[in-house]
Amino acid sequence: MYTDQIKPGLKERIQQIIGRQPPYSWAKMVGIGKATFDGIWNKGAQPQLKTLLKIAWHTNISLSWLLTGKGSTHLQDETTTLDRPTIFSLPANDRKIRSVQENQESYLLLPIQNSNTKPAVEKQDVDQFTYHLAFTTRWVTKQMALDPKKLALTYVESDSMAPTLNKGDLILLDKRERELHKDGIYVMQQEENLIIKRLQLSLDGSIIIRSDNICYKTETIIKEKIGELNIVGLVIWIGKQL
Repeated sequence: MYTDQIKPGLKERIQQIIGRQPPYSWAKMVGIGKATFDGIWNKGAQPQLKTLLKIAWHTNISLSWLLTGKGSTHLQDETTTLDRPTIFSLPANDRKIRSVQENQESYLLLPIQNSNTKPAVEKQDVDQFTYHLAFTTRWVTKQMALDPKKLALTYVESDSMAPTLNKGDLILLDKRERELHKDGIYVMQQEENLIIKRLQLSLDGSIIIRSDNICYKTETIIKEKIGELNIVGLVIWIGKQL
């Protein structure tokens, strides 16, 4: 659940945001109900997603900092928000791609699936999802020019692309890229598994399959066999733990 990501000291962080303002007056200004705020302020209750979003967007506070206490406190400017997705995990209640509107910001919630689960990316098998991640809709549609219906999130489960992609990293796929029109890192279907490799188109029409980890061999798919290559999508974004 997203509440698992809330680190100790949330009340202190909220108090830092409030400053010298009367707490309940501040909560009313932000749009938090008295009972809800009382639970957070006096009873240690974990706030709902919509409450966290209200705080973040009314105060220009980084949602990541509000959750964890790490990183920059404030969003620097609108450009920073566009360049870097606002992201956090949610329980998969409805288990589908959906949008959330909070104040003047819209979020696109994308489900995550394991990379060794075949149906998850192709068929959006809802039973495989455990979490959603939220990106600002304007980052997806304007900054990256992506189609929200053609995106998928999955974890890296191999070290074959290290150090570029390490095991446990999260990757965002553009599923419009099902054919190799440009070199890049792609996710491919291999029987029941998804594999992640760097693909390069050669002058003779063959495809070179490379791993950034030098311990793995380079392979070549001849032009006549390219049709057997099942490309799921192009990797366009990486999220990792530092």
